[in-house]
Amino acid sequence: MEQHSIPRQITTFEFKLIGFLTIKQFIYLIVFIPIGFIVYYIFPVPLLNILLGIITGGLGFAFAFLPVNERPLDIWIRNFFKRLTSPTQYLYHKVNQPLYFLKNLYFVTDPHRVMSHIEAQEKLSSYLATRNPSVPKTQKKQTVTNLFQMTTSTLSGKSTMKQPVIPIQTQVSPPTQSVVPPISEPKKPFFTGVVKNHKLIPIPGILIYMKDEKGNVLRLLKSNPHGVFATFNPIPPGEYQFEVKDANNSYFFDTMKIKIDSNNSKPFEFYSKELL
Repeated sequence: MEQHSIPRQITTFEFKLIGFLTIKQFIYLIVFIPIGFIVYYIFPVPLLNILLGIITGGLGFAFAFLPVNERPLDIWIRNFFKRLTSPTQYLYHKVNQPLYFLKNLYFVTDPHRVMSHIEAQEKLSSYLATRNPSVPKTQKKQTVTNLFQMTTSTLSGKSTMKQPVIPIQTQVSPPTQSVVPPISEPKKPFFTGVVKNHKLIPIPGILIYMKDEKGNVLRLLKSNPHGVFATFNPIPPGEYQFEVKDANNSYFFDTMKIKIDSNNSKPFEFYSKELL
């Protein structure tokens, strides 16, 4: 079988610029060989200075000409220290903050659309209840049966005078009109309100404490995802204290006294005091 040479990795190929040496090999030799001579002259102990000088110079030759598994020795040593000093476990910590124009955004719907949908459904139900009922299917079926019997007796060989066909008379009960139960009107709240921030964006999850003159809590309300709160149980007319709090301490509100009547058609509005 004919052998073909495998292309070599040319991205790591180093050109030999100084004789048969590359720049890296040449730098290792000119650095470690002088250091070996310096070590030989610094240590006054015989034989020990020779051994240390040979070891220091041999490191330069090892870094320059001793590859391990086709990799230079300096790369092995560098990877070894990198592995010893690098962590073995990595934990993900999300530190990216959301953009400023994406903060404090909530999906706001118009409650008038919901009420208009309910009113349209009530009008449709009332129209279907007052519409004239259609003719029952039983009466139509009996009429077709009588006509079919009269035609069959005429076409038969027997005399129709001797055996007259008497149409069957059935008593059809008057059509019954379907009774549609009346639709109960939705219960109206005693009073409603909305909580917003300084950008007029509704805030959900805000607690509203309604207290009397003695400081007793009469109602504890919470704003829904649209910032709306309401109560359906009536209370005596008078002046009450409203204390608005945020469980996350992100918004701050003033404590206000509001006069409540027997009919509160206008919703209350509370706004936060933050400036940012």
